[in-house]
Amino acid sequence: MPSAPQPHTQSQAYIIASAHYPYGLKKQHDKNQRFRHSFTLSLGSNISFGSRDSIAILESVFLWLRAHVKVQILHASPIWRNPPFGYEVQNDFYNALLICSSSLSLVELYGLIFYIERRFGRGRKRAYKNAPRTLDVDLIFYDNVKLKRPYLQVPHRFYTQRASVLLPMSFIPL
Repeated sequence: MPSAPQPHTQSQAYIIASAHYPYGLKKQHDKNQRFRHSFTLSLGSNISFGSRDSIAILESVFLWLRAHVKVQILHASPIWRNPPFGYEVQNDFYNALLICSSSLSLVELYGLIFYIERRFGRGRKRAYKNAPRTLDVDLIFYDNVKLKRPYLQVPHRFYTQRASVLLPMSFIPL
């Protein structure tokens, strides 16, 4: 059962290094594009799922994606703990960014994102806007695609306005 939102106190944003965040392929031959598509995911969590706290959820997502046969993780930012925005009476968020390559089409990747969120306890319906969640996965970029649909916009329409994306992104070598 998700933990109840706690009143938010003024906290500072800060970086957390963990087992897999930050991450970057070390050997040059590992960086050779195994797959033809590249994408960027923003991950966020601020409530536990089962025995996993938010950091453990982000670690589990990393391990699950690393084991996926159609995905290669190229880089991961450090985990960034930051105050919530919008609805502020909730736990701080833990955010990270993953840059990956894949053979998945945009439609397949979109389906995979929904699957990952459900796998880690997130339902598709939110109790209210900016509600606490076990896992939020946003597709920020997919190749150089520009797409605007009611259910999906690539690049993500708000990424330039969110510190939860921009700060982790600043740690990724381009």
